Amino acid sequence: MKPIRIRLDLSRHCVETAIRRRHSRLVGRALRNEAWEEDLEAEIEMLKTALERFDFGHLRSAFSELAGHCTDLVELEEEKPGQPRLRINGKPVGSA
Repeated sequence: MKPIRIRLDLSRHCVETAIRRRHSRLVGRALRNEAWEEDLEAEIEMLKTALERFDFGHLRSAFSELAGHCTDLVELEEEKPGQPRLRINGKPVGSA
């Protein structure tokens, strides 16, 4: 399985809302699809882990880009299995 990297749109929402909405959307898609996709399952799991482990209040205060209303490139990726990490414009900003 290839490494997962998810681009987050923070133009209207903070990082927590963006991750939560993407997770909800993918879970809904997975429930509607009869053919289960392994990549979809891995992405849902990574989003869930990020929601459980990240200190979003700290991330938003430490990195203004993560508070939302920004156009910077923000990505969620798996640093190691079960360890999500955020990147802003390619630079790692922390891990769970």
